[in-house]
Amino acid sequence: MTASDLPEIKKSRETAMLIVFFIAAGFVFLDRFGISYLFPQIGKSLHLDESQLASLVSITAVAWAISSLIFSVLSDRIGHKKLMIVASILLFSVALGLIGLSPNYGIMLLLRAIIGFCAGPAVPIMQSLVSQSSPASRRGRNLGIVIAGTSVIGTALAPTIMIGLSTAYGWRLTFPIVATAGLVVAILVAVFYKAPPAIVGAVQSVRFRDFRTVIANRNVLLAVLGTIIMIGFVIGFSAFAPQFLTEKGLSPAGVTLVLTVFGISTALGNIIAPFVSDRIGRKPTLIIAAICAGLTPLFFVLFSASVPLLLVGSLMALLGGGALTLITYVVPSESVAPSLIASAFALQIAVGETIGGAFGPQIGGALADSTHTLSSALLLYAAAPIIVVILALFLRETAPRRIAAKAKAIEEIEIGTQTLVP
Repeated sequence: MTASDLPEIKKSRETAMLIVFFIAAGFVFLDRFGISYLFPQIGKSLHLDESQLASLVSITAVAWAISSLIFSVLSDRIGHKKLMIVASILLFSVALGLIGLSPNYGIMLLLRAIIGFCAGPAVPIMQSLVSQSSPASRRGRNLGIVIAGTSVIGTALAPTIMIGLSTAYGWRLTFPIVATAGLVVAILVAVFYKAPPAIVGAVQSVRFRDFRTVIANRNVLLAVLGTIIMIGFVIGFSAFAPQFLTEKGLSPAGVTLVLTVFGISTALGNIIAPFVSDRIGRKPTLIIAAICAGLTPLFFVLFSASVPLLLVGSLMALLGGGALTLITYVVPSESVAPSLIASAFALQIAVGETIGGAFGPQIGGALADSTHTLSSALLLYAAAPIIVVILALFLRETAPRRIAAKAKAIEEIEIGTQTLVP
């Protein structure tokens, strides 16, 4: 059975699912990326250097990775995916609210680890439900829409939300205010998401030995490598871009404008790139998207004194923003059985967060400390997506339209060959 064999859910239910998960995924990532906008205030208040600030992102990534793998595999095995999503959002919202009480670096580091562990299962489980519930013709687009929420809320709106709240109330009160919204988001998921019956039935047949097929899948393994690079790129660049622009003399309004445009472009890229890939294929779209992703930090370094050119660099994310979605969610979802999709996603997140999420910002922070400039870190992030381009060349195409077209072409050749044989 493939994902396309599952019955389509009603369009109204599909729309409600996408809206709710768009908001939920966005809120989960508001803290992941939002805390970086408060680094200048937090660093000054707690006397932290760049490496320590980077570790606040890294520890969350490691805990996120461990948790996402454990609970996503369990969700494939025992079900109750909706309950796991709601519990995840509720628990990490409570931990997020406590961040403002942190008296020192050690306590904040511990709370960041708790946040990562509690939040880890939410997005991969949501994406598994979206993949299983979506028709093949809209699967890439729908997966992209949910991830677009992480960019709209977690990147585009995050500067306005986090900087605005911290300016008005201070960084310590910002976290409990944002955490309160998490309780509302959990209620939205609990009330408005209705799981299709077909998904419940699919989950019940999963056995632990079936997970070996996920690990042995060529596309999944290549996607894991690509996810490591792209998560390291996204987290590292998102962590240091605000600080870099501030150090280069941009006003708070200028920083907010550039990063907001980047966030909006990334959000649209999460929809545009998968949508394009539904039509021309996953491989060519991923190659183009990865190249565009690397151009954004390069523009930031080369044209840091020019807001117009920084905005041009930010617009590269109109395609580049979809690279992570394609390699982490779209390709793996079409490479394994529907009942194992959450596990495939969790493998991507677990390994990607542990290695890319942990070492991406750490390497960038260490490089910035050793060279005494954040430019070196951003140049590292500009070069990283080249590896994804190389990996994409070895992927097996999974786009249903491309596969169907290839099968039709082969069939026509075979018919033609049989006609020519006397």
